[in-house]
Amino acid sequence: MPQTVAIHRSLAEAVTKFVDSLHHIYSGIKIKPISNYEDEDFTFEIRIPKNLSIDQVLETCHKECIKVEDEYDLFILPHVVYE
Repeated sequence: MPQTVAIHRSLAEAVTKFVDSLHHIYSGIKIKPISNYEDEDFTFEIRIPKNLSIDQVLETCHKECIKVEDEYDLFILPHVVYE
């Protein structure tokens, strides 16, 4: 049981780190978990205001995903859309 708790804690830390980093870079965005598309560990919908570029935000999301994925050995898929 302690190993399961450690895994859940690690996943929670990874998700928190990813979400916090994006909120720090783009303060007006909304992030929520959505159903996975394939075999990723987490999929997030990132809703952005119209004054931001989807391509720019998606590129930033990918960079932040890579940082978290390398540290926690998991796969996050960001899905960026306009509000």
